Amino acid sequence: MAFFPAAGIEDVAEKLSTAKHSRGEIVDILKAQNRLYQASDKTFENIERLRDKSAVCVFAGQQAGLFGGPLLVVYKALSLVKAARAYETTLGRPVVPIFWIAGDDHDFAEVNHTFVLNRSWELARLSYDTPPAFELPVSEIKFNDASELDKAKNDLKEALGETDFTAEVYDLVEKAYTSDDTFVTSFGKLMASITADFGLAFFSPGDAKAKRLAADLFKDFIEKEEDLQTRLNDTNEAIARSGYHLQVEKSADASHLLYNLDGRKPVLRQGDGYRVGDDTLSREKLLDCIHDHPERFSPDVMTRPLLQSYLFPVVSQKGGAAEIAYLAQINRIFGLFSLVTPYYRARPSLTVIEKRFEQIMREHDIALEELAGDIEQLINRILARSFPADIEQSFNQFRDHLREHFQRFADRSLKYDPGLSRLAEQTLGKINFAVKNFEGKVFSSHKKKSQQMRERLYRLWYALYPNRNFQERSLNITYFLSKYGRGLVNFLYEKMDCEQKSHQLINLSEFGE
Repeated sequence: MAFFPAAGIEDVAEKLSTAKHSRGEIVDILKAQNRLYQASDKTFENIERLRDKSAVCVFAGQQAGLFGGPLLVVYKALSLVKAARAYETTLGRPVVPIFWIAGDDHDFAEVNHTFVLNRSWELARLSYDTPPAFELPVSEIKFNDASELDKAKNDLKEALGETDFTAEVYDLVEKAYTSDDTFVTSFGKLMASITADFGLAFFSPGDAKAKRLAADLFKDFIEKEEDLQTRLNDTNEAIARSGYHLQVEKSADASHLLYNLDGRKPVLRQGDGYRVGDDTLSREKLLDCIHDHPERFSPDVMTRPLLQSYLFPVVSQKGGAAEIAYLAQINRIFGLFSLVTPYYRARPSLTVIEKRFEQIMREHDIALEELAGDIEQLINRILARSFPADIEQSFNQFRDHLREHFQRFADRSLKYDPGLSRLAEQTLGKINFAVKNFEGKVFSSHKKKSQQMRERLYRLWYALYPNRNFQERSLNITYFLSKYGRGLVNFLYEKMDCEQKSHQLINLSEFGE
C-alpha cells in the first residue's frame, strides 16, 4: 500500500544494516532503566545483544496505566517477544523486543485507573485520584499521596479477596507501587516482573540521557519544519482522496514538539517565531533551548515514532488499528530525517474466556458478537427458549381463534349496519392489545422467575465485554493472576498467534491440561 512503503521485515532489516545508531549509549540507557524496573537477567542479556551491529528491534508501546493498565498491555508485551523470536529465525540476526512506556504522555485521566471483576463478578473501578498540580509527563508524576495510593491497593484487595495466588499478586503491587515511584517506574516494575521469563526490555523516553541523544533530531524538527509540514499535508490529502479518515489532525501551527517546564505545553509556530504557553521565542532562542535543555522537550504523537527509530534500529512496530492508521500519515516523513520506516504489524487482539463462562456460551449458543449489542436482547433470546412451550402455544392458538371468531361475528353484525366497520376494527385492535399486554405480563413474570439466569448473563457480559468494549481494553491482569497464578502468562504466550489480525478467543478450560 502506498501509505506503508516497507515491503517486509527483510527489506527493513537490509536498510538498517547501513543506518547509524548510538548503540553503546542506548544500551547503557536501557540497562539503567531496566535496573530501576528490577528486570530479569534474561532482559539484560537481551539488551546487551543490541551492541551487535546486525541487531534490530521490534517495538510496541502503551501508556503507564495503574497496576499495568488494561490486558492489551500484557498481550502487546507477549506478542513482542513471540514476534522477535520468529523474526530472528527469518532474518538470521538478533532481534530484541522492547516495550515503549509512554513516559512523555501527560494524560493523567487515562492512566490513573483500571478495572477488575470483583468477587460477585461485577466490574470494579480502581483509581488513584490525586492529579498533579499541572500537566506533567507521567514519568514525573509520583504517587506522593500515600493515603490515596493505599486506597487503590485496598480497593484491589477488597475486589479480589483471598485466593491461593493473591498473596503473590498483592506483594507484587506493594513492591511496584510506592510513594517514591512514578507512574512509569511502578508500571515498569510490575510489567518487568510479569514478563521476567521472556527477556522483554522496557524503555521510557522520559529520560534525560535519551533526550540528550535526541537533541539533534528535535532541532531538525524545527529546521526542517516546512518540508515536514508539506509532507504531512500531502499525505493527509492523499489519505482523504482515498476515502479514509485522518486518525490524527494537528493544527497548522504545530511544530510537533512539546515543552515541559511548569507543565507540558505544545510548541506552536507564530510568525517568524514560536509560542509556548504565554511565552514567545525566536527560532534561534528555541534551537538554543533545545541544545541546552533537551530533557525539557518531547515529540508529539506525529513525531514520536521518529524518535523511536532515531534511537533504536526498529525493524517492526506492533500496534492496534488506530495506531497503524495514524502511522500511515507519517511514513513519508521518515526519509526527511534519514530514518528507515519500520514494518508495521497489527498487535494480537484476545478475549480470555474462563471455564464457567465458556460453559454458558456453549449451553446457550452465544457468540462474542452478541455481547457487543443490547444485553437485554440476548437475555430475551435465551429466556424465550426456556419459555414454557405449552403456554406460548396456547397464546398463539387463542389469538388465532379469537381473531377468527371475532371476524365471523363482525361479518354477521355488519350486515345490519355496515357503518360499524371502523368500530369493529378498533375493537379487534383493543382486544389484540389487551391479549398481547397480558402475554407480556406472563413473559415478564417468567423473566423475574429467571433472575438467576439474568445474573449469569450479566456476569458473562461484565467479564467478556466490560464497559461495552472488548475485555482487553478494560480488565486488568491482576484479576486473572489472582485466580490462576503466573503460569497463566506462559499459557497466553503459547496460545496467542502474534501475527493473526482477527480477534482470538482463548478458553481457559485448556489451562493446566
